[in-house]
Amino acid sequence: MRLLGIHHIALNVRDLDQAEKFYTGILGFKVEKRFSNRLRHLMLSVGNSYIALFEVPDLDVQPHIEKLSIAGYMHFAFKIERERFQLAVKKLRANNINIGDGPVRRGEGDSVYFQDLDYNHLEIHCDD
Repeated sequence: MRLLGIHHIALNVRDLDQAEKFYTGILGFKVEKRFSNRLRHLMLSVGNSYIALFEVPDLDVQPHIEKLSIAGYMHFAFKIERERFQLAVKKLRANNINIGDGPVRRGEGDSVYFQDLDYNHLEIHCDD
């Protein structure tokens, strides 16, 4: 087997329209394709990364994500250029997104951690 990389990450969201606004308006993703058969979902892209958002209105994921993310460190990290990192932090703050005590130093770079509207744990990281 010779895999080429990760094609996409799929996330569950309660409200696809609100999630789309978050990922496109705040994080800068672009809608690549919309799907409406059986389950409403869409494919988003940024750089060389894709995220599929699946609308599941009645799914209560918060306690499960909290357990996986806090106890097990599950999160999705996005890479950003060093010179754009502080602009990203300012945009998160301007949109009232809780970044805790961030940004924080991680290894040989800086990170900021936050959640989307459905409690998925996200990170923006820049290397030195």
